Amino acid sequence: MPSGIVLSLTKFSDTGSIVHLYTAEQGRVQYAVYGNKYKGILRPLSIVEYTGSRRNNAPNQLGTLSNCQLSFVTSQLSTDVQRQCVAMFVAEVLSSTLRHPMSDRPLFDWLCEVITHLEADTDISNLHLLFLIEYANHLGIGIDDMEHPDWYQPPTSRKERQQRLRELCAYYTEHIEDFRQPKSLEVLMEVFD
Repeated sequence: MPSGIVLSLTKFSDTGSIVHLYTAEQGRVQYAVYGNKYKGILRPLSIVEYTGSRRNNAPNQLGTLSNCQLSFVTSQLSTDVQRQCVAMFVAEVLSSTLRHPMSDRPLFDWLCEVITHLEADTDISNLHLLFLIEYANHLGIGIDDMEHPDWYQPPTSRKERQQRLRELCAYYTEHIEDFRQPKSLEVLMEVFD
């Protein structure tokens, strides 16, 4: 079964939702999901193995998810509020930037590493900042360490962390067309108080 990273789950009817996945083989894909069968599995940044069908095997068409299971168990991510907020933020950034069905195996593997760190590391207070800095390189908008040397230094206070997050989001807005500010941004700033 192919693997995918859950970006979002959007409800479209009483029993139906659309799950957006980022996969190593096809890039971003979407599948209809009916019922509550996979409700506990399809959370932001869950790494899943899945099967689905789509007409003509076209990646930009909506398919139907027929089977789904976790391929990496995230027990900390399921229960820790700070980790959940970081996961929602990262998933929103990915949803806003990974818009096309283009595969990128190195990016997929790196995202799996990020999720592993989010699950296993004891201190995740700067993980979202490191993610934004490294992800910029994957997007081809790398951040010049000579122009922004302070961004490469870990912030030591809540105020510094919040300022850095605002600056990095502004950088993304400036360099990526139609980049949407994550709705979870303000929540994330409050969580690491």
